[in-house]
Amino acid sequence: MEELEKDRESFRWFTLAWDDYVGALPLLVPLVLTQALASAGSFYIIHRWHSLLAAAPYMLLVVTPLAIGMNLVYIKIARGGGARYADLFSAFPVYHRAVAVSVVLSLAAMAGALLLIIPGVIIYLTFMFSEYAVVDRRTGIRESFRLSSAITYGWKTRLFPLFTLAMLITALVPDIYVVTGPFDNPSASLALKPWTVAAAALKTFVFLPWIGLAMARAYNLLLSQPAPEPQQPQADA
Repeated sequence: MEELEKDRESFRWFTLAWDDYVGALPLLVPLVLTQALASAGSFYIIHRWHSLLAAAPYMLLVVTPLAIGMNLVYIKIARGGGARYADLFSAFPVYHRAVAVSVVLSLAAMAGALLLIIPGVIIYLTFMFSEYAVVDRRTGIRESFRLSSAITYGWKTRLFPLFTLAMLITALVPDIYVVTGPFDNPSASLALKPWTVAAAALKTFVFLPWIGLAMARAYNLLLSQPAPEPQQPQADA
């Protein structure tokens, strides 16, 4: 695919994802609400026991599999249909693989970011679709990372704006759940100012699903592309 065509396709991820979002809104609302309510459990644990470590098992057992299962919902919507409410729980049958892929991806990106920001971003962009492959294709841990590395080859610069927008929305748009205090004794509270509630609602029910669908559009497109041919060594003149 030519470079200009790649640019056009990457722009279409956002526009087509908005159409996907509008068309699937009746399904997305209960799914996103379920995911949000499940995530709230971790904040309750932090509030109750003032410990991030106490919330970690719940996040691994419940929150992470639901987040990965939501990827399959987005993938199926982007493919034109077939998504069901039950797809939200699709990571649980392959729980150990799904969680392992998510943990390894996070640790690899963090390790790269500790060296410099750019290596962490490149690592994430290379393997970001490993979490998609494990629920979509039921791949193993290594196969998930290999598939993501193969399909993102030559597309990282087009995936970067999508990644950046997702990070900005996550970081800058407030949530109603706020965790403050030191790591060893945090506290969780609710921020219920009208503008905070409105911003959090838009973030949870509009912006993040839209970005999730754009990522699914990117995954589906890259999955359909032929694998890049290996570079042949040039013969000596």
